[in-house]
Amino acid sequence: MKVNGQKVKEVKIKEELPESRQAFRNLFNCFYALGMQAPDGSRPTRSTTWRRIYRCFSVVMYVWQLLLVPTCFVISYRYMGGMEITQVLTSAQVAIDAVILPAKIVALAWNLPLLRRAEHHLAALDARCRDREEFQLIIEAVRFCNRLVWFYQICYAIYSSSTFVCAFLLGQPPYALYLPGLDWQRSQLQFCIQAWIEFIIMNWTCLHQASDDVYAVIYLYVVRIQVQLLARRVERLGRDAKLGQMEIFPDERRQEENCEELQRCILDHQTVLQLLGCVSPVISRTIFVQFLITAAIMGTTMINIFIFANTNTKIASIIYLMAVTLQTAPCCYQATSLMLDNEKLALAIFQCQWLGQSARFRKMLLYYLHRAQQPIKLTAMKLFPINLATYFSIAKFSFSLYTLIKGMNLGERFNKTN
Repeated sequence: MKVNGQKVKEVKIKEELPESRQAFRNLFNCFYALGMQAPDGSRPTRSTTWRRIYRCFSVVMYVWQLLLVPTCFVISYRYMGGMEITQVLTSAQVAIDAVILPAKIVALAWNLPLLRRAEHHLAALDARCRDREEFQLIIEAVRFCNRLVWFYQICYAIYSSSTFVCAFLLGQPPYALYLPGLDWQRSQLQFCIQAWIEFIIMNWTCLHQASDDVYAVIYLYVVRIQVQLLARRVERLGRDAKLGQMEIFPDERRQEENCEELQRCILDHQTVLQLLGCVSPVISRTIFVQFLITAAIMGTTMINIFIFANTNTKIASIIYLMAVTLQTAPCCYQATSLMLDNEKLALAIFQCQWLGQSARFRKMLLYYLHRAQQPIKLTAMKLFPINLATYFSIAKFSFSLYTLIKGMNLGERFNKTN
């Protein structure tokens, strides 16, 4: 009975161990709400009827976001003859994002199986964790990633809400979208109906946009955590696991154990690279699309803020500029940090206790050092490196675009003509 009790206790402890894939819980709940993929254990995965209902819901959501919303933005410019320039620019800065968003959605939805495959590699890496510090690091990563999803959603919701409030204060719809059967200039009722419909459309679009932007940050952060855990294991090679002290002259048994642990570390490094191989192609496609439009969006928004916008519109545009920064800057930061973490992994190899180890251990360590010193570089469709330098280059280009427009004195010319 005592032995059985110990077994039951061990099983319970094993079930309660943290898993890195839990960091994607809120993210895939958002995908579930958007009709992109039903998570394991949900009703569509357990019932044929619910599966059919969810597929119909997915079709409606894809048609809505891929076709109807961009079409409404594009057609609306045909009816903007009497609109103010601030409203045109406010609509344009969002329209660029809304028209390109379908490309990001398609790229992400097509590659969702790759992201799911990454969870198998994470499970193999999590199984190597033994110390309480390693488990605590995973728990903190899970907590951070799930909170980050809410942070993105809240930031984007603040933008849509601020634009909605400013539009009501100005007596104009937020984006002046083309909505068949509605003419907001005809009556106050139709204005309120159009403003609320645009608010709902933008909130749903922001939910899509936030989910498509935050996933890359989360996955790169989880990869970074695994690299950091691996660096800790490598640094402890040749040390007594219980005492944490170096073994200067280990016996043959300890040398063999150190060789086996080094082999496991090499396998862990290969698993990390396989994990990155699942994640990087997806990020490459979506961030490439975002890089193409970020300069145009930031340039248009700065022109609206510093040249044409009034106080209310400036507030909404500044919040939108912060949201645009969230689309690329955190991903570039995580990619740069991943490169630095990989360099620290190579340094951890030098810090392990390799003196006094067997010749087989030292040969494997040299091989491992050679592989670990190869830099991890993420690229957007093999054209642009994903790092902070690229982001700052895009920001500088958008500022140059704003400076060019400001130098042409378009604001003064527009005010004179009016």
